[in-house]
Amino acid sequence: MASPRKLGILVAIPIKGRKLLNRTGGKQSPYIQLTLSSQKKRTKASLIASVEPEWDQEVRLDVFQGMLDMGVSVFDEGKKNELIGEGTLLLHEVIDKGELDGKLPST
Repeated sequence: MASPRKLGILVAIPIKGRKLLNRTGGKQSPYIQLTLSSQKKRTKASLIASVEPEWDQEVRLDVFQGMLDMGVSVFDEGKKNELIGEGTLLLHEVIDKGELDGKLPST
């Protein structure tokens, strides 16, 4: 069985979060984790410990034929790395437009 064909590299730049849930009740150090098939890559934790973090960091993931979506999760960096929120981006929207500049609703 042939390996899936590599289509290219997805460059994601998470900029900022707005009105994130505060699951700890104290200061949180949020970071973004992007999941594309078996690849998991993350940003560094925001230097702004709040519910309005900023990252503006580049994350690169390989895109292969057959990949449909990318998971986007926000965690509070700490002993437990608690999940703050998550969502999904459909890759065809990014590929069709060449970019996706917008807001990702969290769950």
